[in-house]
Amino acid sequence: MLALKLLLRVMLFPVWLILTFLTVFTSLISKVGNLVMGLFYLYILIVAGVIIAEHAWLQLAIAMGISFALMHRQLHMGDKARFHFDWKYLVGSGLSVKDFIAPSGFEFPTGRYFKIGDLFCAMSFLSIDASDISDRMLADFLGMESTQIVTMHIQSVDQNEAIKTIKHTITELDRSKIEEQKKAVRAGYDMEIIPSDLATYGRDAKALLKELQTQNERMFLLTFMVLNTGRSMQELENNIFQASSIAQKHNCNLIRLDFQQEQGLVSTLPLAYNEVDIQRGMTTSSTAIFVPFTTQELFQDHSGALYYGLNALSNNLIMVDRKLLKNPNGLILGTPGSGKSFSAKREIANLFLVTDDDIIISDPESE
Repeated sequence: MLALKLLLRVMLFPVWLILTFLTVFTSLISKVGNLVMGLFYLYILIVAGVIIAEHAWLQLAIAMGISFALMHRQLHMGDKARFHFDWKYLVGSGLSVKDFIAPSGFEFPTGRYFKIGDLFCAMSFLSIDASDISDRMLADFLGMESTQIVTMHIQSVDQNEAIKTIKHTITELDRSKIEEQKKAVRAGYDMEIIPSDLATYGRDAKALLKELQTQNERMFLLTFMVLNTGRSMQELENNIFQASSIAQKHNCNLIRLDFQQEQGLVSTLPLAYNEVDIQRGMTTSSTAIFVPFTTQELFQDHSGALYYGLNALSNNLIMVDRKLLKNPNGLILGTPGSGKSFSAKREIANLFLVTDDDIIISDPESE
């Protein structure tokens, strides 16, 4: 019996050895496979990261190129220099980006104006004194015939800090009101008679606090600056006077940045950097007035689009194919002599030249 067991062990030992080898080999193959798959996934991640980084760098380079070109145009308003730049120009030349952007020279002779090349310039900031501002103010500034740059820096304020600041302001106004009432009592006249500005500021501050707390408004700090230019000093002063008239029409004041002309110039560059610490608190609704992209345009880039005039606000072309609109019908209205017949004839001629549509004219007046 013992010999039989020994014989079976001897006969089964090779089988056990083979099975053990296969088990170890399979485990090793599995680990190697996992390692290979891990390396493959790592390779995929590296390739994806490189592609994303290249795309991000390309987008950054494009954005920086646009910003560089914009700064070049801004600093070369007085000449016709063109912007020629490529990143490869920097390699081995010892030049920097500034050498391709900067003008021939800056001059700050006084604290009230400066020169970029041969162009006279002056920086001013808008003092917003009006409680209500019209959305036409920015359009009026941009509608000036002279070359100018309008810059706005808008910074959001933490809601809790804004409410805390306004409450502190209301407290100070109430304290001033009490002092005025004490003066009235000592002088022997009615204590309800207080300076009108104090009463107005108190009402405005309480209304602002109510808007922030109940009407989903937020507080922003706005810095509004205007860069006026001129070929001569007299032309510059005339343009500044015109801009000041526009500001006064909207109950605001355009104030020269005395001895801060250089800081104002830096703040106008497309660098999102503000060196002028003159800010005005505005709510969301008030700040939205200064957003210039509120004009509704009607322009269809279509082969059958016809010309229908100019946008009254933006002066952009109105090009539309009425057949593609929700309601293709049209009706021309106007006072006698305003050009209704001419508009209809112009549309007929344009339709004949641009499209293959059939034109049917029913004219009872035989015009």
